[in-house]
Amino acid sequence: MNPTRPEPRRWLQEQHRSQAATPNTDIFSIFHLLGATALVQNLTSRASNQQANLSAIRPGQCWCAKEVINMYNLTFEFSLEKLVRSIAFFSKQGVPDLTKLKVVKLLYFADKHHLLLHGKPIIGDAYFCMDWGPVPSYSLNEINAALSEPEVPLFEKSDVNLFSKVLNIKKHFYQNHPRFEAKQGEYSTSVFTQSELDSLAHTANVYGSKTAKELVDLTHQEPTWVIPNQGRKQGSNIPITYDLFFEGAPEQSRRILGKLVAEQFGAVIPLAGDAEYATFANELSDYGFQPDEISDSDVRSRSKYSRV
Repeated sequence: MNPTRPEPRRWLQEQHRSQAATPNTDIFSIFHLLGATALVQNLTSRASNQQANLSAIRPGQCWCAKEVINMYNLTFEFSLEKLVRSIAFFSKQGVPDLTKLKVVKLLYFADKHHLLLHGKPIIGDAYFCMDWGPVPSYSLNEINAALSEPEVPLFEKSDVNLFSKVLNIKKHFYQNHPRFEAKQGEYSTSVFTQSELDSLAHTANVYGSKTAKELVDLTHQEPTWVIPNQGRKQGSNIPITYDLFFEGAPEQSRRILGKLVAEQFGAVIPLAGDAEYATFANELSDYGFQPDEISDSDVRSRSKYSRV
């Protein structure tokens, strides 16, 4: 559980006592505890989501998962060290031609693989839809800085110095683009969890032998690029929200998405196969339940509609 978020019952009681609470807060609170469907309106960022107006779905209404999920902008913490050490990992795995373009494509597939299985990307970047596919923006900026010649001396702990500590940048006269290679004495995987190493290894095995152009073509088939690319002008960029990574994913991954939305926004979203939940939620909206009427026990575990 998120350490900054109160446990469900205390959160419900605080919402009930708040003078700013909307008329439907009680019903939303019940939905939140039971795992049922609720709609959160006017969401633009994590901060504003925490203060969003809540309204329960009325009887007969059922919002599809895509309509609700797209209202959330999931965010994660970017890790520069994991970026640098991911490149080193690919190099140690024998992935050839680690150019800038190929690296950002491999990072995308590694992030997606780990996100769908474990609910968190490895790098935690902010992705944008660009001409060459989904691009991790922070990573691209850091790589560009590492490949450029600094005009002034660098601080010892600068981002570029971390690159130079862990990676060699090789450019031969017959190659148009520099390649990254891991330095022998500085290689370490201690920054990664075992699941992250598994996803990096999977990415190296499946995609490592492909050229940068082949990887670009593959990412142009991904919903993360196809959907935001509609109407995008060539040369421009459009943010990619993390919910798009889950488009077409298995049911288990969609449930991970539901968990992420609950953790970051305190809301519950409908999922494929949750028709019974929608019916249950609509039935509940007819009742005037009060927070004190909800048992301290986890009512979801008692319900035939329980996911747990």
